[in-house]
Amino acid sequence: MELSSQFKKGEHWYCVRSKPKKERMAARSLESLHGLKVFCPQIRFQRKTVRGPVWFQEAMFPGYLFARFDLFEMKRAVSYAPGVLHLPMFNGKIISVPHTVIEALQKDLDAENVIEAITPLAMGEETTILTGSMQGLKVKVIKLMPAQERVGVLMEMMGTLVETEISIHALEHRMKHPMAVE
Repeated sequence: MELSSQFKKGEHWYCVRSKPKKERMAARSLESLHGLKVFCPQIRFQRKTVRGPVWFQEAMFPGYLFARFDLFEMKRAVSYAPGVLHLPMFNGKIISVPHTVIEALQKDLDAENVIEAITPLAMGEETTILTGSMQGLKVKVIKLMPAQERVGVLMEMMGTLVETEISIHALEHRMKHPMAVE
């Protein structure tokens, strides 16, 4: 069997396995060295640390990215690009990713291919203040003010329930799974 018959002719999207924590490096090398169209979706989330809440950004699919290329012409160049580990195979074949899958992923991302992994706060939800003098205090959301990026909360102070407004950025948000269906 001729080697070229194993490959689809023309450009298609393929999954590319990167070296651990090197997704962005692999994407940059494929774009700059080979001029390929690359899609490396990122997820941005806030995590508590000893210095307080810190924003982190990581690959949505750790160790993987997507590249559009002609497999017959570019397989070797892609496989040996800096940061790339290999092209994953299924049943001994490199399978293309349908463009509809890539488009569906891109739909929810911003211009830099990033999505924030938080769910909006909801009425009645209990959460925690992450910053300031009231850090660690549990509060209940009673009013949403998205245009001002604030919420009204109810908190207990000295045995009394007190209503106040606070920035949504000062509150803990639930993590949203990037592939969750809403």
